[in-house]
Amino acid sequence: MQPKQKWRNKMAKKKKQQGHYCRICGEYKANEQFGGKGHAQHICKECQSLPEYVKADMVRCNEVERAAFKYPMTRQDWELLEKYAKKYKDMESGRFAQDMLDMKRGNDVPDENMKEEAPFDGTCEDETVPFAELEDDIRYQLEELLADNINEFMVHKNYIPEGKELENINEWVMKEARDTFFINVIPDAAYDSLVEETIGRLVKEWEEDGFEIKTYSASLVVMETERLLIRRITRKDMDALLAIMGKPEVMYAWEHGFTKKDVRKWINRQLIRYRKDGFGYFAVILKESGALIGQAGLMNSTLNGNETVELGYILDNTYWHNGYGTEAARACLEYAFGELELKTVCCSIRPENVASIRVVERLGMTLCDNHTIIYNEKEMPHQIYVATNSKSYIL
Repeated sequence: MQPKQKWRNKMAKKKKQQGHYCRICGEYKANEQFGGKGHAQHICKECQSLPEYVKADMVRCNEVERAAFKYPMTRQDWELLEKYAKKYKDMESGRFAQDMLDMKRGNDVPDENMKEEAPFDGTCEDETVPFAELEDDIRYQLEELLADNINEFMVHKNYIPEGKELENINEWVMKEARDTFFINVIPDAAYDSLVEETIGRLVKEWEEDGFEIKTYSASLVVMETERLLIRRITRKDMDALLAIMGKPEVMYAWEHGFTKKDVRKWINRQLIRYRKDGFGYFAVILKESGALIGQAGLMNSTLNGNETVELGYILDNTYWHNGYGTEAARACLEYAFGELELKTVCCSIRPENVASIRVVERLGMTLCDNHTIIYNEKEMPHQIYVATNSKSYIL
């Protein structure tokens, strides 16, 4: 078939084909012409028997066709045609690529036997089709496009796309379907399942290659307990932290509730600590509801002239008397002695803060010293409790 005729055929509205699509020859064939593995791979029995170099060239022909029939063509499409025309000039895919380049640039010679077609007079509306009802060849190409874009995202971002980022990828795939096939694809349950299956398959492939990959939210998690997730704070936590830290009764040690400016500075301080030290205050998330209920973590500190790592925790008063503070603090202490291999951890507490003293005592920390903090030009006496790595701190 001449390139120009292929172009005209591509522009025509497609009808639903019968049978199963072979990605090598590009034809629809009866299901019995596919083996079990070949059916899953979209390769018919006839094409499976072909030499590998022939199959590879046929696949390149399909790539040339997809690139040439895009509207508008991207820079990458032009580069693919030019590359194949030069690299495979003695093969069918190279000649096909050169034909497409000539046609696109207006250098093709008209076929004397081809009848002149009357110019199209009217408008052509894009077809609207649910993903599950797409022809096999179009669906297969969108499956590949989706997988390529998700994998590329994972390579560059080092985490699995979710939420808005995954929505952006899906929107781009749908846009490509419109630009390439003149079809408005409606994402449906079949498409949602495809996205889920694609991510699962890619994650498995990464793991088989020795790489761990998580969603962004999962990558933030530092510790996990029976009831809690303890993760890094992000700027998106501003409202949740302000709702907690704005309460004077929660910020007892500071003797005032924090303003929005105070919380913003607090968040920035933790982000700097993460980069500099690898730890800081972390957000405490209740697994049951996903609510941010407080903070707990570790900070490099200087107490009475001695450099140490200090344990800290802040819990929303709505969740007091449930053991969450002790559970989060214990996890941080385990992290300090296990993951960070620290020898000692201290905790600085105001002597009248009986509830906080009970928490450290449950962890096996003992009173060892006193010191005074000057905050807002006011002296605030504190007691220093300590735990050592060699000591059992878990009840």
